[in-house]
Amino acid sequence: MFRKISAASAAIALVSATSAQAAETKQCMPAETAESLITYILPGALGAVRTKCASTLPASAALLQVDSEQMQRYEAASQEAWPEASAAIGLIAGQDLPENIEMDAMRPFVDAMIPAMLAQEVKSKDCATIDKVYGLLEPMPAANLASLTVMLAQLGSNDDQEGRKDPFNICKAPSE
Repeated sequence: MFRKISAASAAIALVSATSAQAAETKQCMPAETAESLITYILPGALGAVRTKCASTLPASAALLQVDSEQMQRYEAASQEAWPEASAAIGLIAGQDLPENIEMDAMRPFVDAMIPAMLAQEVKSKDCATIDKVYGLLEPMPAANLASLTVMLAQLGSNDDQEGRKDPFNICKAPSE
């Protein structure tokens, strides 16, 4: 069930689709940086999932409502999140980026890459579940949704599983 919920989150879908080279990265990403990345990719991720699921969902589905007030808030939050999200992209790409690359120059590439990656990850059979989860979470502010997604990713990651290393290495939450 946890995996279904994680799969339903478009951000988690993107995270699991990152390159295998990120899996080799030993450095973890601070939760706040991961949250900024998720906030940034949220509108693009939802657009990709919407496109993939448009033929399998009814027109009234929450996911298919493009111009909702909430989507406008997600877009605004996305724009504000870019500066820190670009740091997350730098951490994920690691050695693959030239040393002095300007991250703003990478932004169109990142924006185009998200839908392409997600289109491959989302299965039509999962669209109804994704729509249901989206409908339940839609009223949540983008920052809270990103925080929840990171928390679920932290809870769901288990580097101890034989031969498995999560490609998106979020620093473990400090124990209190």
